[in-house]
Amino acid sequence: MSPKLRDLLVALPARQLNLVVGGAIVIALLLAWTLALRAPLAAYRQHKTALAALEAAGTATPGAAPPSASAAITPAPAPPEPLALIAAVSHSAAAADVAVLSAAQGAQRTVGGVRLLTVEIVASARYTALLDWIAAIERQQPTVGIHRLTVEAADDTDDRAITLQLVIHDTGTPPP
Repeated sequence: MSPKLRDLLVALPARQLNLVVGGAIVIALLLAWTLALRAPLAAYRQHKTALAALEAAGTATPGAAPPSASAAITPAPAPPEPLALIAAVSHSAAAADVAVLSAAQGAQRTVGGVRLLTVEIVASARYTALLDWIAAIERQQPTVGIHRLTVEAADDTDDRAITLQLVIHDTGTPPP
């Protein structure tokens, strides 16, 4: 605080000093309300009214069951056969600008009642195209997991060569 301002405040009578300090506090509270609290409280009120509207719409229909009771459990999708998986992966590779160099059905084993079928794929492409392709496989094939992934840089180009071992998880229960 500057000495001039301090001398000015000391010279004020106590009543005026209380008014100045009270005014400063009121201004600080108004700034806090405007800048920090007003927007979150308005968003909270908006969410609260939207939730009330959704609840009212859910109970307004006669015979409506609670959402947890009406939501049926969807069965797991049927696992693909190894040759169908190779065809689907090759098709998605062509769409992602990935060159599939080889694809072969691997071993099969049973672990805990789940039959595991492996498919090994060797492909080559730019690194970002490979990442997009792998993400597409995971998105399109929910019963297929990546067991092993090996990425190697090519010596003469910016392409990467990958070896991808996919595992099909087959529980043996046919879909309803």
